[in-house]
Amino acid sequence: MPTKRVKGKKKLKSIKAKQTDAHGSKRRLAKLGKEQRKGMKGTVANYITRSQAIKKLQITLKDFRRLCILKGIYPRDPKKKASGKATTYYYIKDVMHLAHEPILDKFREFKTFMKKLKKSLGRKDISEARRKNDNKPTYELDHIVKERYPRFQDALGDLDDALCLIHLFAVMPAIKGIKSNLTETCLRLVREWQNYVAVSRSLTKVFVSIKGIYYQAEVLGETITWLVPHTFTPTMDKHVDLRVMLTFLEFYEVLLKFVNFKLYTDMGIAYPPQIDLQLDGAGAQLAAMKLEKLEAAKSTTATSEEDASMSDEEDDAEANAAVVAQQQASESRIASLVVTAEADNDAEDEVANYGKMTESLEAAFASDKLAAQFVADTNAEESHHKLFDGLRFFLSREVPAACLEFVIRAQGGVVGWEGTGSPFSEKSDLVTHHIMDRPHQGHRYFTREYVQPQWIFDSVNNGTLLPLDKYVPGASLPPHLSPFVDDHAEGYVPDYRKQLDKLKSAIDVHAELAADDDEEEDESEDEEAAYAQGLKDEAEGKAEANSDDDDDDEESSSKKRPAPTTATKPSKKMKKQAEDEELHEMAVSMMNKKAKRLYSRMQHGIGKKSEAVKALEDKKKALDAAKKAAK
Repeated sequence: MPTKRVKGKKKLKSIKAKQTDAHGSKRRLAKLGKEQRKGMKGTVANYITRSQAIKKLQITLKDFRRLCILKGIYPRDPKKKASGKATTYYYIKDVMHLAHEPILDKFREFKTFMKKLKKSLGRKDISEARRKNDNKPTYELDHIVKERYPRFQDALGDLDDALCLIHLFAVMPAIKGIKSNLTETCLRLVREWQNYVAVSRSLTKVFVSIKGIYYQAEVLGETITWLVPHTFTPTMDKHVDLRVMLTFLEFYEVLLKFVNFKLYTDMGIAYPPQIDLQLDGAGAQLAAMKLEKLEAAKSTTATSEEDASMSDEEDDAEANAAVVAQQQASESRIASLVVTAEADNDAEDEVANYGKMTESLEAAFASDKLAAQFVADTNAEESHHKLFDGLRFFLSREVPAACLEFVIRAQGGVVGWEGTGSPFSEKSDLVTHHIMDRPHQGHRYFTREYVQPQWIFDSVNNGTLLPLDKYVPGASLPPHLSPFVDDHAEGYVPDYRKQLDKLKSAIDVHAELAADDDEEEDESEDEEAAYAQGLKDEAEGKAEANSDDDDDDEESSSKKRPAPTTATKPSKKMKKQAEDEELHEMAVSMMNKKAKRLYSRMQHGIGKKSEAVKALEDKKKALDAAKKAAK
């Protein structure tokens, strides 16, 4: 048994320590290896704290946050936190990548500029301060957009947050930190994006909620969902960090400009589109944007540059001729920019029909079943995005015109309103549907249908024109079901969803019956030909031999017919269920502790889901009972 060391007496070294003390540094390094410092080996060496990153980059915390937002670098959560659990960590490779960013130098230049500006203001030298402010350093974010999104599909896939934030700032008031030109820029980008979605017929889903209106569009194979706030002036909460949101907005503006430019130029439309100031002043949204072909825009720009150079170099006589030529060019340019409603509809039809199969190709593919099915599917998909094709809608002054115009135009309809710039008036006989949100209308036209705005959204979500009886003005509207929720997967299917499913199935059955009628006509022609051939065979004596062969075949088949089998007994089913339960219990008992914990959490989630479904069913029963009691 070892003896206890006396207090105050020096601890003796081990035998190994005595041996290594006599070694030199090189011999000790060769025998024991290099001594590793704490935090310099393993997974901990891949991370760096925020304070260390700021010290390494020699910038402030504000600039570091701004730089990380622009570059798309976010904090990480390592398994082993060497500097404490309450510390923020980053990848050390990301921080080293930030050290070579050109914007970092611009941040430092701007910091120096602010010092000089404050110095001039402190001396009350206003002219010098104004001169310095005019020459303040600026930077571009184009290279960051190209770096973060090397492919255009990557930019489309990351467009959801950008659209939500830009739509939010498009309706923000001009308060401290938010300038009016920033709001105008966001509003212009919003109108350009909605105009492209409307012209390309990309809108697929619409849902009106308390937060705002959710839209979903299919753009070049990418599903993009964004939220548009209601047309009320929002209030800024004091707990919201506006500087962080403005930094995100700074990057998202450049991103959306790149995306809009690419989408417009791929369609052959000049970017940015021109805005009719008269229609814009009258309150028109998408109708105020005038689309011009890319070739026409280039030609007008070239002619204007040539006219400007001629006026500077030639003498007076040639200058007068140049002025005349310039006037003619400007008149032609104005004529090309003035786009009436019919020309706008023709441009939309041209874009919508781009890539569509011609009638000759459909006739050529009629003999091939696979190709005919492909043509049918293509036409069905196109018809879904042309739900309101050929319909003309008039919007009353009390309905939200901006969202209704966007949805209707995205589905092929034509919109009119009360005011200047409308393609038709309220008294026009071309109006097929009158959208209103009042219980009564003073004067009604019998050549049109009067519906509430919800009919537009529900029809788009279901891909068909719904019956109008539940959406007439003054009627109690049906529930506005969300197209983003799978009711069957959730376990609760509302009654109105069941009615809509029946309506869709009835429409599909009607289409199938129409197709079957066409097939029956073809079959009847084949039967007539077969009947004529049978009469010819009977006259030649072949029919009797065929009938004898048929009788022999019937006798042989009746002899070989198997005996009917007995139905399975219900006891076997019960026995199989008992075996499944035993196997399930055995599998649960053989799980390890971690798997059992995960399985219990799954069962808890399933139980909560069933409780929520039961609560909805109970609420529905209570509402039905209240309706019956009221009647």
